[in-house]
Amino acid sequence: MSAQPSAASTAPIASATGFRDSGVLTRCLKLFLYLSTILAVLSLGSELLQLNLLSEMQAGRAPPPDQLASNDLRQQIIGAVTFVNFVVLVVIYCVWIYRANYNARQLGATGMQFSPGWAVGWYFIPIANLWKPYQAMREIWQASAAPASWQQQPRGSILPLWWTFFLLSNFISNASFRLSLRASSTSELILSGTVSAASNIVDIASNVTALALVNQIYRMQMARRSAEAFE
Repeated sequence: MSAQPSAASTAPIASATGFRDSGVLTRCLKLFLYLSTILAVLSLGSELLQLNLLSEMQAGRAPPPDQLASNDLRQQIIGAVTFVNFVVLVVIYCVWIYRANYNARQLGATGMQFSPGWAVGWYFIPIANLWKPYQAMREIWQASAAPASWQQQPRGSILPLWWTFFLLSNFISNASFRLSLRASSTSELILSGTVSAASNIVDIASNVTALALVNQIYRMQMARRSAEAFE
């Protein structure tokens, strides 16, 4: 894969004959983003309940054993479902980005720096994944808005907000995971739970902005496709 334009990837396309409707794919992505948001809300509530139990323990009041057991079971179930949803969401998200980049080219965008493969691949390259995926998504937005003159198009106002929450979500989630691995005392568990709750709040914001971004790019591409069909 190469982020640099090649003869095959940047050749002018007269019509969108190779355009692939991503309606089903977009709906699937939005569904799992909604599920991720719901799970983040449930996880936040569960984390607050656990923090309450830990606070009681820190104050010297031991909760009943059955309450502790039900708390652990609830946390495990929510964690397992969240993990499965996350794996599926990542796969669908990567496929959607590839398709969005591909469709922008089929609509007539030429000279795009990021190939469909690298629009996805940069998410998995350490250090570079702090800015390259944002640039690739900005390019998809611009090319979807006006394929013939995408270089002159402004970036969408939602893009910086989406990327800020995306990075914060990853940083805080990573911190929460590391804290949970080494937490042993009650005070350490409270700190880990507090960071986890903060992570859930940022995840909700990240999902909401991602939903807005995905929806708008899809709408722009379909509007451009419909316009070409009547030309």
